[in-house]
Amino acid sequence: MNVRMRALSLVVSAAALVATGCGNLTIRSWVNVVTDQSSGQLFQDPFTFTFEQLQGGFQGAISLDTTTLPGPVNGTIVVDDVRVMANTESILGVVCIWGDPNNPSHGTVNLDILNSKGSATLTLNLRATAALADFLQVDPTNVSQTATFPLNGVGIAQLLNAASTGSSDGLFQSTASFSGDATVIDLPATFTLDLAVSNTSTPPSFDPALLPKCAKHFAEQGTDVFYGVNSKGSYLLADKGDHPQPPTIIKLADLGAVPGNTLKIARVGTYDDITELKDGNATKVGAVFSATNVVKADNKQNRIPDAIDAGTDVTTSPFLRCLIFPLCTIVPTDIPQDFAVTNSPTVTIPAGAQYLIVAPIPDSGKWGDNSGFGLGVSLTVNPS
Repeated sequence: MNVRMRALSLVVSAAALVATGCGNLTIRSWVNVVTDQSSGQLFQDPFTFTFEQLQGGFQGAISLDTTTLPGPVNGTIVVDDVRVMANTESILGVVCIWGDPNNPSHGTVNLDILNSKGSATLTLNLRATAALADFLQVDPTNVSQTATFPLNGVGIAQLLNAASTGSSDGLFQSTASFSGDATVIDLPATFTLDLAVSNTSTPPSFDPALLPKCAKHFAEQGTDVFYGVNSKGSYLLADKGDHPQPPTIIKLADLGAVPGNTLKIARVGTYDDITELKDGNATKVGAVFSATNVVKADNKQNRIPDAIDAGTDVTTSPFLRCLIFPLCTIVPTDIPQDFAVTNSPTVTIPAGAQYLIVAPIPDSGKWGDNSGFGLGVSLTVNPS
């Protein structure tokens, strides 16, 4: 009986996937190193340097063709940003690894949703150096290496949960081991990495004492930083029956941004105003600065009590709340402090601001049925 019930549940879940709209589905995310589960070494005869505090990650987009569901799904990967660093606690100093801006990393992905199996194969085109090499003014080395990440555990239940929450965070947890040849201080070397990774909408955190050693190298790829935005998130009043997720809250200090700086906020990707397993064409996104990260319940109009006005105001429409039609009242949703980011504005960070709060503003005025994993913002402090 239990076997039959499991089989029936599988069939129902598969039908639910196929019943949604299918097409090209983009998952845009950071894949970050789990520091306490990752390790590495650099071998340069006769020395072995062990990587301590291995940290960082890479950001990119997976593009899947969901029209083949519930059968296997194939797609491609493009990596836009690589930021990995480690401390050797030796004369070699901090090791920095970043993406080659002239030769982006790329790969393929295959997911067998029904059997919760899959893999991603990446051709990683990287640049690497160490603090000692920087001191001696030795140029970074180019490294190309193929790595395969098993993606087991991505099944129907996980995909449906991601669709219902609007977030793909944690969907791809994996491990990978690979080695490659490099040149460090004009001498041949071999490195090995044993990585545990998990995807998330936020960029990796770095030890602030070590980051300055690598920051200039990471910046070769550009100074903008990507944050994923939940397509179901909202900072506005929601109608009864709607169930939005919390908005994206970005700490400005994590960007190195302070009041008085200018901040370019570029929308990346799209979302859908209904639940589908494909990219939509909705692009409207709003943002608001705040002195705190407090966001009140979605049954209140002024959900951000410490909001600070900035940018060009965006006006959101009211909705009707009816006891029995036509006994209805007009319920306002607009707040005066938010601004539109759809067209990539550059905004001066106002006095007192410590956080940037971001969320989509769908035409329907409802968030609970939004979908899409490709939406985000790219933030640049004091763009040139």
